[in-house]
Order: sequence, then C-alpha cells, then structure tokens
Amino acid sequence: MAAPGPAARVLVPAGRISTGAVAAVLAVGLVAPQVWRRWAVAVFLTGLVAGLPHGAVDHLVPGWFRRGSRPAAGHRTVVPLGYAAAAAAVPAAALTVPACVLCVFLAVSALHFGYGDARFCALRDGPTDPAPRAVHALAHGTVTAVLPLALWPEQVRPVVRQLAPGADWLLAAPVRTATAVLAGAAVAVCCGMALRDGRHRQAAELLLLTALFGLVPPLVAFGTYFGAWHSVRHIARLVLADPANAPALRAGHTAAVLRRFGRQAAVPTAIALAALAFLTALPRAFLADGRTAVGGVVLLAALTFPHLIVVAHLDRGEGRPEPGPGRPSPPRAARRAAAARSPSDRCRDDG
Repeated sequence: MAAPGPAARVLVPAGRISTGAVAAVLAVGLVAPQVWRRWAVAVFLTGLVAGLPHGAVDHLVPGWFRRGSRPAAGHRTVVPLGYAAAAAAVPAAALTVPACVLCVFLAVSALHFGYGDARFCALRDGPTDPAPRAVHALAHGTVTAVLPLALWPEQVRPVVRQLAPGADWLLAAPVRTATAVLAGAAVAVCCGMALRDGRHRQAAELLLLTALFGLVPPLVAFGTYFGAWHSVRHIARLVLADPANAPALRAGHTAAVLRRFGRQAAVPTAIALAALAFLTALPRAFLADGRTAVGGVVLLAALTFPHLIVVAHLDRGEGRPEPGPGRPSPPRAARRAAAARSPSDRCRDDG
C-alpha cells in the first residue's frame, strides 16, 4: 500500500525526480555516448555539489529522536565535534592503510546506498519482510558502489591507484567476475521478489539503475546517482523525520518544508563547498604528489563515514513498520510530536 497523504506528497515526487533524471542521462548515453565521455568530470562535480545538502543537517538528526521537546543543552555542540573527529580519523587511517580503508569504504557505501533506498521504498510503497528488504539493500548497494569496478576497470583504475596504491587486485579478473556475478544475482533475485509481491515500480527502478551503471561511464553514472537519486531520496526522508515539519506536511505545505530544509542546510553546505573549492584550486604541482592527492581526495570522502553513523540513527528513529495491511509506520519522532499535541488539537485534525 502506498504512503499516506502527507508522506506521499514528499516521497512520490522525490521518486519521480530521481528516476526521471537517471532515465534522461541514460537516454543521452545511449543516443550520443560521446556527450558523456566529453562531459564526464563536469557531470560528476555537478552531482557531487548537488548531493552535498543531503548530509548538511546531520548535526540535527540525533536531536529529532531525543526524548523531550528539545535537545539537551550541549547536544548541538557535542554532535558536530564528534562528527568532525570521526571525519578527521579517516584521512589519517587512509594514509596509513589506504587499501584497507578503500575496501571498507566500498563496503559501507554499498550498505549505505542499498539500505537507504530500501528504507525509502518501504516508506513510499509500504513495508516488506526482512528477507526482501535485505536483498533490496544488497542489490542496490552492489550496483551503485562496486559494479563499476567490474564493468569499467580501465576508467576506474587511475582513481583506485591514486586513492589506494597497491589495491589493483580489486580490478583483477577473478575479483571483477565475482563482483559481477554477485551484483547480477542480487538484481535478479530482488527483481523476482519485487514482481512476485506486486512491486513493479521497485523492479523497474532497480533495472534502470543497473542500466545506468552498466552503460554510462562511471563518473557520469555516480554523479547522476549521487546528486539526483540518493540525495533527493534522502532529503525526502529527512523532511519527514523532522517532527517540526509535521504540521506543515499535514496542511499540504510541502514547499514550505523544503524551504525550511534549505535554510537548515545552507551554512553547512556553504562550508563544504568552500572546502571543495579550496581542494580543486590547489596548484597542479601540489596535487602531483601522490600521497598529498590521496589525502585531499580522502578528506572529501571522509565525511561519508560519520554520515553513515547519523543515517543509522535516522534508520532506527524512523521506527519499524507496524503490522497491518501494508501501512508504513510513521517516524518515531512524528509519533512523539503527535502524542504531545493537546486533545483539542487532535479533535481539530480529526474534524
């Protein structure tokens, strides 16, 4: 069963935006592949910039699920400090054991992308049992995070060598074959389960993503996915999880909710953009040093690891689906906000 009214007004457009963007990029790649070969880096950077806001309110997310009406006094300070500490630890580890960090990064990215899409679909289309949800996460995660290693080795090899010297074994023929088989099997099983359960839209979306990463150069595919799919769907989850948005969502004021998110995300996004501009403006001679380049690239990727911790908190806070005829459970924070309303408020809503 589809999401109820207020949630559907956010989730359904987010799904349409993401699938429309991917379909458009895929169509251009099939009709005029030279376009994406020429503009691959530009599309990648555009997607990276477009995706930055989806992690810009990470410092607020834990407070949405605390008991009480507002976070503890030091909460808004402790969370950003912990976030920064976790991000700072990643470059240090990457310079020490780069191959290990790259492997862990690929694994947790697959988990993050896959489970994030599974959660979005559960909110939009109704919950599923644990087994189909796990297969959904595995299929989406392998397609988006590791399938390019198997299908585009020559395009990916320079990036792997720069990030993690000595990790070329990830592109060896046996590893690539195993990766492709795993991804293909996961996609086939996931689509079969989705079709069996009548979730045709989910099967079509997975096939669309598989075509994107299989037929479009990896920089273009990832930039499109990150900026127009993963980020858009994650922002939809965020605006539904924030209990302060509940009244506006019930009233149908989706644009006001999105403007509020934009204000919340503006300063952190500007800081991230400044850091990105600084790194891309470094002198070419400075970037020529292999270890320095690794440190600069990993500094950007380092934000992913603390982001995963915050998203895990969001996953738990959204709550588990309640038993029933396919109705998704509202986010835990929204249930608390609803419970805190006065009886007269609830009567007015019901009337």
